[in-house]
Amino acid sequence: MTEVPMAYRWTPEGFLRAWEAGAFESRVELVEGEVWPVVIGDWHGFAVGRIMGRLPRTDVEVTSATLPTGDSLPDPDCWVLRAAAEPVDTVGHKLSRWAPADVALVVEVSDETVMHDLGVKARLYGRAGYPVYWVVTKDVIYEHTQPTADGYRTRTEYRAGEAIPVGYAGETLAVDELLLGR
Repeated sequence: MTEVPMAYRWTPEGFLRAWEAGAFESRVELVEGEVWPVVIGDWHGFAVGRIMGRLPRTDVEVTSATLPTGDSLPDPDCWVLRAAAEPVDTVGHKLSRWAPADVALVVEVSDETVMHDLGVKARLYGRAGYPVYWVVTKDVIYEHTQPTADGYRTRTEYRAGEAIPVGYAGETLAVDELLLGR
């Protein structure tokens, strides 16, 4: 009988050791044991800057740090952390783990990775208990709310001409301001 080799599954600690040793030639993230390339480009970069610049900052910090989630080390494009939050654990000596209640919003800007962001990453962030997750594309913002063990119970689409709620701040943002640009 021929044995099929198993794909290698990375642990967060093993991934960090490999990253610190310079094993990866490009920007990558760890998602459910797999190393995924991080997509970059002009539209992506300008969209991330627009979003980070427009998110309300009262009693929160907006960051692009790695967000340890379960056994994954995803790099959301940005996310919002409550200002008074304290880490609940660490991964290695550089990364903090945060309580789901302290992560107010997770944002992925999605061009080439929309299917992964709406699928695998939505399940990952929902399972972690993060209350709100946005996938921002060139045409629509998908807002995921009501996290469950399988992802999110609710997904709402917001388009140009509409406003998207920013629940942690009790405000809304014009979708046009987040989508339009380069």
